[in-house]
Amino acid sequence: MIKDIDREMEKNNVRSMIVFGDSTTGNPDLCYVVGGSLPRGGIYLKRRSNSPTLIVSNIDVGSARKGRVGDIRTYSEYGYERISARYERDEARARFYERIIRDAELEGPTVICGRNDTSNTLLLIDALRKKGVKIVGEKSPTILETARETKDRYEIERLRSMGKKTARVVERTRRFLASCRVRGSKVYQRSKPLSVDAVKKVIGRLLAEENIIAPEDTIFAVGRRSSDPHYNGESGDIVRAAEPIVFDIFPAEPDGYWHDCTRTYTFSSPSRRVKEMFDAVLDAQTSALDQIREQVPSSDVMLNVCKLFERKGYPTVRSLAKGNKEARVRGFIHGLGHGVGLTIGERPYLSLYGKAPLKKNSAVTVEPGLYDPKVGGVRIEDIVIVGSPSENLTPISKDMEL
Repeated sequence: MIKDIDREMEKNNVRSMIVFGDSTTGNPDLCYVVGGSLPRGGIYLKRRSNSPTLIVSNIDVGSARKGRVGDIRTYSEYGYERISARYERDEARARFYERIIRDAELEGPTVICGRNDTSNTLLLIDALRKKGVKIVGEKSPTILETARETKDRYEIERLRSMGKKTARVVERTRRFLASCRVRGSKVYQRSKPLSVDAVKKVIGRLLAEENIIAPEDTIFAVGRRSSDPHYNGESGDIVRAAEPIVFDIFPAEPDGYWHDCTRTYTFSSPSRRVKEMFDAVLDAQTSALDQIREQVPSSDVMLNVCKLFERKGYPTVRSLAKGNKEARVRGFIHGLGHGVGLTIGERPYLSLYGKAPLKKNSAVTVEPGLYDPKVGGVRIEDIVIVGSPSENLTPISKDMEL
């Protein structure tokens, strides 16, 4: 949580922090510390055990005041225009940062954070070190990764809201699919075979009505190609009866919090093999959801799901370590889940190697899946807030048959 930053700075022997970027869009660290949206970005400065300062463009002061930082200043207050007129761009930037760092009295080991162009960031770090600023690197998990891992009340409410909006999109998409008709082996929308393109147009409209976006598209994978967990589905793909449909939707607020939900559907009764895969995945997810509590090691949850699948005869990622090459493409071939917040993939991670215990108020997906290139894939995914008990934020039916 944001209140944990001072504690994490002390734990990591960091005295000062700088978080910067040209925008909060695509920059979760800056968005997190600012507590809102800044179209032109800004510079966040913090000394341990002191309140932060946020420096922004003159025209972004109003936006900055909607966030969580009380001390808002502008570039002009530090003579940005005069410095820019006197020096070439890179030197001007270094001198400007030196001035604001001295004014904020940042001292000791200082970390620079924010998702920015690597080359420019390295150039800035080199210039600041030459001017005597002690910039240090961070091992993962960084201070802000650790702070962002647990959510405060405000963040959980944002995530709940995204869960409800996503649920409405999924349920209305399901109703649209249910209105289509099966004729032989094909599915028709009115007089035309139902295509992935037609479905994604409906999904796009529903997302817009909820005022949320899909920055990384939406997965609507049909038939055998759904055995590739990250195959999005091409516009010309045709939906066919009895074949699996993996519908994975991961929308976000504009410059805000995300959700991540997957359901697997079929028109008409699925084949025996697909039905067995679906039942196994649903059992695995139910078992994992029951197990997820604060202080439970994430690797324990993943291991139990692997054992459940292996007892049913499916290879898992554990098999890879034993040399089973088939496990690359068939069975349970990925991790069980990942954190969600201002990004779609952050701490914690439900993997075989995640030894750290789950923390109260973490938001994590639970998404077991089974895949077989001969028939397709099955995946079911919810988001939960870790607690005792944990709270499921994905209130959507898991029925397979449309």
